[in-house]
Amino acid sequence: MQTMTNVENSLTAFISYAWGDHFEKKEWIRQHIVESLELKYRVFWDRDSIDFGESIDACILRTLNQRPLMVFCICDTDYISSAQNVGSGLHRELQLLAEIATEKDVKIIPLIFDSTCIHNLPTLLAGRTYLLLEELYRRGLYLGDIILSLADGITQAEMTIWLKQKIARNELYKQAENYFQNHQLTIWGNAHTHEVVIEPRTLLLAPQWMWDSKKWGYMLSDDNPTFCPSKGRWHWDYGFTPSYGMRAFGTAVASAFFPQCTSHADQCKLQIAGAILAKKVFSMVYNTEPFIFEYKEFIQILINDKDGYNALESLLHSVSLLNE
Repeated sequence: MQTMTNVENSLTAFISYAWGDHFEKKEWIRQHIVESLELKYRVFWDRDSIDFGESIDACILRTLNQRPLMVFCICDTDYISSAQNVGSGLHRELQLLAEIATEKDVKIIPLIFDSTCIHNLPTLLAGRTYLLLEELYRRGLYLGDIILSLADGITQAEMTIWLKQKIARNELYKQAENYFQNHQLTIWGNAHTHEVVIEPRTLLLAPQWMWDSKKWGYMLSDDNPTFCPSKGRWHWDYGFTPSYGMRAFGTAVASAFFPQCTSHADQCKLQIAGAILAKKVFSMVYNTEPFIFEYKEFIQILINDKDGYNALESLLHSVSLLNE
């Protein structure tokens, strides 16, 4: 966390927006923009920055005199309408901004939340490089990290790649949720018997391809107190490095979520997913503890891991081909 001295010497962020019809309508700006920027910078947002009884223009002018200054303009239909309304607070604000727009250490960034606004931007914003956030906003994605990166000085090229990745990630998440609507499995682990069941009360057994595999087949007949896959008994325990048995367990779980995926390519992806589950789930639970593992956790864990992301994407693609 930065000290107050560091914060006072850093950039000031000014949020320019229009309220619209209802006060609550723009409360999302607090969560998506204000709170993220406040982690590192001073932020002026009139709802929080102007006290009762203070002069609005005086508060705005005081902030606009600070350097370096970055102005984020929340461009939606409300903004365009208010900007065109002579005498409105936003119209006056834009006049004040115009007086400093060309000064050193002042940057004004239009954030476009409705593409229909692009050709109707106020004169001050027209011709400036803008950031189109319409698709991410429509999808309800968190924007705080994006806005903070803007303040940190991310380049256009870096931002373009990042936005594409965010949208692709969200699309993959939606595909996974759609698939799991028909495969809403819950995996239960009994701490006393180490039996693992799939709701409703079906033992988790290794798929046939694992029995046929040289990598796994030799161990699946083992019969130990905490590891007997042929009887639905699997080993888990807390530790920094998951055992080979836990990786087999993870692979069996991944296979239960994708029972149709049995090709050699699918097996490779299931084993990748299984190794990730072993590391991030089953080696994080003591062998004396029970566990419950649901499909939503499965999606989150894979999608937040680079290799897991690729495995999930490939498995969902295989399922779609099989269902054609």
